[in-house]
Amino acid sequence: MPVNSVEDRLWVLDASVMFGWFAACPTSDAAVAVLEQTQTTQRLAPDLALIELVNAGWKSHRAGAITTDQWHAMAKLTPDLLSEVVSSTRALLQTALRWCERLDHPAYDCLYLALAEQRQATLITADQRLLKVIAAVDGARHLAIGLQTWSYR
Repeated sequence: MPVNSVEDRLWVLDASVMFGWFAACPTSDAAVAVLEQTQTTQRLAPDLALIELVNAGWKSHRAGAITTDQWHAMAKLTPDLLSEVVSSTRALLQTALRWCERLDHPAYDCLYLALAEQRQATLITADQRLLKVIAAVDGARHLAIGLQTWSYR
């Protein structure tokens, strides 16, 4: 069933977006805008996103770019900022495999696309490499939008 209103629109968020909620980075302002301008019920992610987020936090923490509190907050608070964390293995694997083949792109990123397709949602990502690949493939362009170009419409 198509989504009819902006308030009902679903957004799949990847770790590159969620990272900006907790740490200062070039996309933090845009990431916080997504958080502030959408409802929790509109935000979802595959479970892989939480693993990628905590891993990015670990790397940043080790590099001294974020505090221990920021890193721990990523793991503790993020699930409550999403309406759903979807199991990527059972629910999304076959669709992700199809996207891997079509895009010739890693499964990690294709899980996000699979979720967007499955839920008739739009992926928001700061991953420029993924956006470039998606833009080149018919049938994929409508599934994602760049974080820097996202606006609540």
